Amino acid sequence: MLSMEQLAELRDAQGPLFDELFLEYMIQHHTGAVVMVEELFSYDGAAQGVSTYKLASDIQVDQRTEIARMQQMLNER
Repeated sequence: MLSMEQLAELRDAQGPLFDELFLEYMIQHHTGAVVMVEELFSYDGAAQGVSTYKLASDIQVDQRTEIARMQQMLNER
């Protein structure tokens, strides 16, 4: 989740600066989701239900893929 300061910074940004901040903050947000899944999987007995395990696994894979894509977009700037 973005801080109020980060939201204000994003709101006030324009053009290429907005794009860069948006990507940086989305990477931060997606990284938080990956950390949450890793934390879940670190507990014995967690995510034992098939649906929960599948959802968490999908989130982990999808978010990592999106992070890599956004990082590539930043690197190409």
